[in-house]
Amino acid sequence: MTVRMNIVYMLVLSALLSLGPAFAVAQEPTSLEYPYLYKSTRAMGMGGAYTAVGGRVDTLFYNPAGLSNIPQDKGWEVNLLNISAEESKNVQSFADDMRDALNSTNDNGSSSVDQLQAVNKVLDNYRGQELHARVADFTSIGKNYDRFAFGVGALASGQVDAIPHQGMGSDGLLEVDANATYGGIGGFSYGMTQNLTAGLTIKALHRESLIHDFTAEELVDNQNNLSDYIKHSLMRTGDAIGFDAGLIWKFAPQSSIKPSFGLSVLNIGGLDFGAAGTIPQTVNIGVAINPTISEFRSLTVAMDYVDVLNNFTQDKDMAKRLRYGAELQLFDVWPAEMALRAGMYEGYPTLGVDLRLLIFMFSYSMYTEEIGAYAGQDKNKRQLLTVDIGW
Repeated sequence: MTVRMNIVYMLVLSALLSLGPAFAVAQEPTSLEYPYLYKSTRAMGMGGAYTAVGGRVDTLFYNPAGLSNIPQDKGWEVNLLNISAEESKNVQSFADDMRDALNSTNDNGSSSVDQLQAVNKVLDNYRGQELHARVADFTSIGKNYDRFAFGVGALASGQVDAIPHQGMGSDGLLEVDANATYGGIGGFSYGMTQNLTAGLTIKALHRESLIHDFTAEELVDNQNNLSDYIKHSLMRTGDAIGFDAGLIWKFAPQSSIKPSFGLSVLNIGGLDFGAAGTIPQTVNIGVAINPTISEFRSLTVAMDYVDVLNNFTQDKDMAKRLRYGAELQLFDVWPAEMALRAGMYEGYPTLGVDLRLLIFMFSYSMYTEEIGAYAGQDKNKRQLLTVDIGW
């Protein structure tokens, strides 16, 4: 796990941090994005509405009771390698421009002044743009035994968010907020009655976190020893053990639309990594319907409202907490399956698609994250791709 996490972390850091910077804990990040451990590509395609849905092991991050919806006719769910990567607009162009700036030299072979001017120019060109990159692996297995279902997995995730600013003088600033999280997670669900299922998750995680504003001069001065500078001077680390609990109630099983209600309490009491930060407890609710459509394997329509008690201190905006969407499974006949998804997440549309060929699954989602205090203030478009080897 440590080796895998180091690889994941360095992949993400190289996208932005190796160009310049990281973070320190004395500051708060500018972005008002809600914290999370993992984003399911399937859930994001459905607008993030997953509390009453589940059906895969990744429901451990949304509602452990959703393990009871893992299809029994498919047997074991095994994800030997489940790599996801996402980025926002201009991440690659920023990386290329910053790399060129740090390689600048003048006719006399002097580089520091030219590099400083070039880096300032790049920061000015991208001023105010949210630059986001994330790489994660969630290797897992799970199975549904009718009344009892379980799922266990190993999480390795690295994320970087950066925003270029103009400093008090002519020097630019690059504000970076990043973290790397890895550890184990497992949970189970149990049918209390024929229609009511309860679930519980336990997770043991390690986090490395950095928040810092880097000046252009600081980027130039530390370009050759950035990794050591981050590790020894800026990085904050911490460990946490957390619990989640959830319910799914299928309150009208004889209905043609098969409605269900979901309730989850994530990070009970708060997931406290000490100096590396805290993810607050959240209470989430959701509803879903699963009408039968003879032409296709399944149709799911869902709606969630997350953080009912407003434990996210960034804001109290209701629109940011509302998610709804749908999934249509076109076919699922060995050796291939395909599903289409669409929804609304934090006030913005989402799209998604799954395609499985033999043991290879390709999942794609497009969504927009609200990084401001209310929906519609400051959007950040992202694309999320997952490649899974398993069955």
